[in-house]
This record gives sequence, C-alpha cells and structure tokens, in this order.
Amino acid sequence: MTRFSNKGFSLIEVLFAAGILAFVLCGLLVMYVNLFLFGDISRQTTLAVNAAQAKLEELKNTNFDSITSGTFAINGFTAADALGVVEVTNAAPYSDLKIVRVVISFRQQGQRIVGEDRNLNGVWDAGEDTMINNSRLDSPIEVVTLISK
Repeated sequence: MTRFSNKGFSLIEVLFAAGILAFVLCGLLVMYVNLFLFGDISRQTTLAVNAAQAKLEELKNTNFDSITSGTFAINGFTAADALGVVEVTNAAPYSDLKIVRVVISFRQQGQRIVGEDRNLNGVWDAGEDTMINNSRLDSPIEVVTLISK
C-alpha cells in the first residue's frame, strides 16, 4: 500500500500567493483607471488646440479693422468649463499690423483648471498670473500670430 504524498501547498503558501496576485491586480486596475483619465485629458487638450486654431483662422478671414479682443465659447465643452480669449494689440510702429493672441483655459473632469483663468471669466484677475507673472492670461493652449492689412 502507498501512503498519501505531501505534494500540495500549505495554507501559508496559498495566502502568500493570493496576496501577491491581489497586489498585482490592484496595480493593473490603478493603471487602467489612469489610462482613462489620460485619454480624457488628451481629448480635451486636442479640442482646445483645434478651437484655438479655428478661431485664429476665423480672425484671419475677418476684415482687418473688425479684429477686436474678446471671448468665445469652445466647442465640445460646456460654457462653464472652458473659455477662449482673443487679445489684439497693435504692432507699433506698424499701423497695418496686429498681434493676435488666442488663449484657452478649461476645466478638466477632476476640476483642475488648465491655464491661468482660474474662474473662467476671460479677464485677468489678481492672483491668476501664476505661470509667467506677466500681468496677462497665459495657458498651455495659446496661439500667437501677426495679421496684416
């Protein structure tokens, strides 16, 4: 007769393996959730860049004397979550040349604001100039060009 062999795993070994498996699965789950967040951030940034370029093209097709500063809504965002600002200045001493800046600030899903316009009102307020300290709104989504008559 043969005896039973002790070729199985002990309870400690099974618990240890289950702990390692749980640790690895939690890491994969965190990575999976972060990939969704990064994808959303990328989508929002692409929408903002496309809106800035579209606004600049619109301004290039506008009568030179009608190009003025102001704000505009961003397609793909709710009105409370994004705002674009157009800043127009004359390129002194050239009267037939304007410097046009298009700056977009937006709120990400996690309530983090991209850009210096913290209250998304299109106006530089005290305490909002945190990036460059130049007394104007700045953002990673910013396009600057010269438009001539």
